Amino acid sequence: MKNKIYISILIAGMLPLLSVRAQNTTLGNINLQQMPFFNHDSTQCMSVGAMNYTITIAHAFLGDSLKIVNTDYAMLIDTATNYLGQNPWVINYSLPASQVYDQDMNNTPGWANIYIFGTKIILQQHDSIQTPLDTMFNINNSVGGIVNNPCMFGNISGKIYIDNNSNCIFDGTDVPLQGVNAAGLGNLAAPSAFPTTSHNGYTDGSGNYVMAMQQTYMTNFTVQIPSNYQFIFPSTSCSPVMYTGTSLPQLNYNFSLQCTSNVDVQCYANSPGIARPNKAFFMFPYVSNTGCDSVSGQLKMVLDSRVVYNAGLSSNPASSIHGDTLIWNYTNLTNLTNGAYWNSFGSAIHLTPNLSVHQGDTLCFRVMTNIPSNDLDPTNNDYTICLPVVNSYDPNVKSVSPKGRGPQGDIPVTTDVLTYSVSFQNTGNAPALNISIIDTLDSDIMPRSLKILGSSHNVSPEWLAPGIVKFNFYNINLADSTSNEAASHGSIRFSVKLNSGLLLGTKIKNTADIYFDYNAAVVTNTTLNTIASVTGIEELAGSSASVKVYPNPFSDNTTFVMQSDKLNETYSFEMYDLLGKQVKSIKQITGKEFQISRSGLENGVYFYKIYTAENTVSIGKLVIQ
Repeated sequence: MKNKIYISILIAGMLPLLSVRAQNTTLGNINLQQMPFFNHDSTQCMSVGAMNYTITIAHAFLGDSLKIVNTDYAMLIDTATNYLGQNPWVINYSLPASQVYDQDMNNTPGWANIYIFGTKIILQQHDSIQTPLDTMFNINNSVGGIVNNPCMFGNISGKIYIDNNSNCIFDGTDVPLQGVNAAGLGNLAAPSAFPTTSHNGYTDGSGNYVMAMQQTYMTNFTVQIPSNYQFIFPSTSCSPVMYTGTSLPQLNYNFSLQCTSNVDVQCYANSPGIARPNKAFFMFPYVSNTGCDSVSGQLKMVLDSRVVYNAGLSSNPASSIHGDTLIWNYTNLTNLTNGAYWNSFGSAIHLTPNLSVHQGDTLCFRVMTNIPSNDLDPTNNDYTICLPVVNSYDPNVKSVSPKGRGPQGDIPVTTDVLTYSVSFQNTGNAPALNISIIDTLDSDIMPRSLKILGSSHNVSPEWLAPGIVKFNFYNINLADSTSNEAASHGSIRFSVKLNSGLLLGTKIKNTADIYFDYNAAVVTNTTLNTIASVTGIEELAGSSASVKVYPNPFSDNTTFVMQSDKLNETYSFEMYDLLGKQVKSIKQITGKEFQISRSGLENGVYFYKIYTAENTVSIGKLVIQ
């Protein structure tokens, strides 16, 4: 231990020092003097303390050593060595105490006690290596004093639950949420030393929470559910996402959370974004349900014929294989699992392009799942992803859909939604305990329109500022690529709406910063979309058969052209509005071209699906104006 200087800092407004009676203890060659330090600061509504030691070794020698040990946790606190041969040898040391808040005193004057922790002192003298050490056990580290003017606290309580029947009352099939933090923030006035004070109340097994809010100096306060719950449970007529108040106590600050959708099954696939010839990579198909009702079904993935699937090197390999299709069974999939915001079922499959794949080729994969009868949006149950074949890649990639045409990513002025994906991989040499992604949205995007569409792991999103979102992957423990390649990947996918009335030439850019534990940010590539005059949009969606739609947008009629020569069977067409209601249907189409008319449909955005008896040929968007 180097020479130490103990500095006592007295904060303005503290009471005179109390309970400062020194205690002396002698054992063998060790003399210990303890001087307690205790102060109460009413402006901070808490008491602080410390224990100051003067340790004197009566008969000391050059090379003697001293250890101070925390006996509660078997932890070495500090060491000292008599390098100068001082005799007697004097060591000064201070241990700070924990803080005691006035709320622990039940708002009444009285004695406040602060316990530091159990301590022992061990002396090892240079000439007694083979003899027992001098050790002083069970040192008294209790610091206390009288508090005459404690601050006042008042309780805030309520219940957090899923209001399944939407009647704003906890009853019937409603589900209490356990372990959810209701966060309180109080705004304080002078002479408080701080402008704000924060408090927390965690729900128990019945969904009930209680927090003690500081009332002294308080002008007003707020209580809200966590920001990640605000993403899926918007404010309703019977339950805001935030309460505000000016007086305490408040006993019925209930959060009656109501799902915006009961079932919305959607599937997706993610990957590093590109593939390399004869080089293994991982594809991540998954299915999720953003609704509260649970669903069961099958997740299927149709492989490109030019890749080889290795089940032994895959994480959660397919339950069965039918030709070129991998099949998984999932059960009871819901957006609410132990209060988690996001829950999905997926796999990491190990794929290797065969020797027929060359640079410039494209590998396409299709994922799909069954459509429940009450599915909110049946158009997101079928997804195709295509990967360009290149020679190298960065595993941390940002992508956007629609990608747009050309180097500027030209998209039509009617585009109202962009979907972003961030893929990340731990290429270090140890697991990543926590990962976060900070994404600053372009100023031409409506921040609060953000909707999470999929995530490889449980995610807790939060707004850092307007337009700046942070996706927290707490306790992800993402394996490193060297020890477990399959488990070293992750991803997040979300959609946002564009501001209305964007002018031609407007550029929308997006970049993400990925943080692995305490490492510097890994900055992804920047996506670019440009508002342009685009006609004859190809609604490929990575489909197995290319479909061209023109004009789109349209006013009266539009034409669909099937551009694949491989489509030699009859197929069907369905069209849906934004609520998932079917507005058109054509069965048993045999030609390569057909038309539809608006026939009374209102202006707006619609979705279509073209399918055969075996496959979905294409899904896409139509705009009537």
